[in-house]
Order: sequence, then C-alpha cells, then structure tokens
Amino acid sequence: MKSKDYRKTVFVIAVSLGVIGGGFAWFRSPGAEINARELGMIAALILVVAFALFLAFRRLKSVKEKLPAEDEMSRNILRRGAATSYYLSLYLWLVLMMLEDRLELEGHTLIGAGIMGMAILYALSWIYHRYIRPSHD
Repeated sequence: MKSKDYRKTVFVIAVSLGVIGGGFAWFRSPGAEINARELGMIAALILVVAFALFLAFRRLKSVKEKLPAEDEMSRNILRRGAATSYYLSLYLWLVLMMLEDRLELEGHTLIGAGIMGMAILYALSWIYHRYIRPSHD
C-alpha cells in the first residue's frame, strides 16, 4: 500500500497535468484568440503550475528516499512564505481596487487575475524564504 504522502503528491501532479491539459484544450479550441491579456494569464498559469510540479517532484523524491514529507524547517518556510504572501496580497488587492475603473476588464477576469497574482506572490515568497533569505531560528 502506498503512503498517504505519496498519494497526495500523485494527486497534485495529476491536478497540475489536468490544468495543463485544460489550458491546451482551450488554446486549441476553434474560437480561442490569443492577445496580450490572455498571453499574460497563460504565462501566470504556467508559472503557478510549474511551481506546483516543482514542489510535488521534490516531495516525491523525499517519499522515495523514505524521508518525512514535512519536517520542522519546511513547515517554517511554508509558514513564513504564507505570512509574507498574505501581506503582499493585501496590497495587491488594494492596487487592483484602485485600478478597477481604469482597467477594461470584466469583474470575473479581475478576480481571476487577483487570485493568480496571489498564487504567484506565494510562490515568490516561498522561493525568497527557501533560497534567498533562509532563516534558521
């Protein structure tokens, strides 16, 4: 029987591949147009999925080496990254609210861009706390 961590990791990989497949199916649909706005959303989606796959394959490597999926340091990095991205996301939403009248976006597109921005901010803050400024307290 596979471990719970292995099943979680495989699930994350499957969801990521499903998102890639859905994006490819949308891209290949007959009425799809690619302009600068959609290209930006596609790039953001690729960044978020790439980050998820990066974390999943790191976790899969740990599971195969019979190491714990989460240790104290990785939980600390996740916590610090979440705290940093939370505060930055508040400012992101404030900027989006200020620019709402100037942007020619529909409401659901603006909300989607905000959520995508939050995911990117989390990935960047995780990278910052993991590689750029690791603290060991």
